[in-house]
Amino acid sequence: MKILLVNFLESPENLHFEQAFIRALKGGDRISLDIVHDFQFPCPFIEKLPPPRGRRIKYTNPAALKRELRSSYDILVLLDFPKRKACADPFLRLLRSPACAKKIFIANHLFPMPGHNPTADIAGKLGLLSVLDQAFILEFDDPDLWSGLGLKSDRILKRGYAVDCLYYGPAGLKEAIKSGEHVARGNGVFSAGSTGRDFSVLASAVKKAGLTLNIFSDAEVPPFKADLRGLASVFPLSKNLHNLRQAVREARAVVIPIADGHVNEAAGNSIAFISMACGRPVIVKRTPYMERFIKDGENGFFYGSLSAPNLLRQLNRVLSLAPAALHRLGEEARAAILEKASLDAFAAAFAAKFILKK
Repeated sequence: MKILLVNFLESPENLHFEQAFIRALKGGDRISLDIVHDFQFPCPFIEKLPPPRGRRIKYTNPAALKRELRSSYDILVLLDFPKRKACADPFLRLLRSPACAKKIFIANHLFPMPGHNPTADIAGKLGLLSVLDQAFILEFDDPDLWSGLGLKSDRILKRGYAVDCLYYGPAGLKEAIKSGEHVARGNGVFSAGSTGRDFSVLASAVKKAGLTLNIFSDAEVPPFKADLRGLASVFPLSKNLHNLRQAVREARAVVIPIADGHVNEAAGNSIAFISMACGRPVIVKRTPYMERFIKDGENGFFYGSLSAPNLLRQLNRVLSLAPAALHRLGEEARAAILEKASLDAFAAAFAAKFILKK
């Protein structure tokens, strides 16, 4: 079986997906996988596995792509909409290509809003998603937005958000188990995210707890009040993705301060899941979505409304844990993500259903 994976959206999440997809196909006989990019592999911190019986192809122009690709493919897998205008043409050509017998779209990000993604805008105007045999969208996304691009409702499947638990894992896990010690360093609280965050409230709680704060965010973080200056260090998220895992691993706790008016109940799930996969204690807003993954006091901690006293209360719960209890909580946190939000599990299930089936 010949498979073509189209990955034109340059993001670590999609490169992690690519690796998980390769791992899922590893045991399949007579399966070849080609992967087309328009960029050099941009994240050297992510392992670059060789595609089984296939290759990575760098897109330069339509004529070269036509020469590079094999005559036909059994399955075309499209991973998200590309953001670059230069990639709209090859993406849409492949979407409409009769040389691909079956076409499956996998959304690894939320639906792009109108005007934010030229490829999605063109696909919407022409109703091009009608050619898809199947499409996986994130479970908290709006199916009507996808139907507006021509995607038939009976071909929409919902998938959960998932993280690469092979990459995101505890540091020194084997040594920690042998010694009975927890994996924690320093007195720093880590937080990240660019939408719906209120880091000033978190900074107030962190100061009262006697800790320090590291923030990764691409949003403009307003200056802290005079009494909080020097407490927090703020770094751009997109330029520090290679440092994200280490920042999480070294945190005493990971806190995601979601503003009360923010309506997305899944807000903060990516940082929360990454942190839990790394075995770190996470403090996050209680929502019906988050309650599916976190049991308060067992594998993480909840706050209700966002306030410094509420966050301080949860930080003190973390600080009160004995090393063995903190270690157990980290193990439970990772176990929850392995069971409910593992990228390898999703890729394996997808491969089993559409590729490895007898």
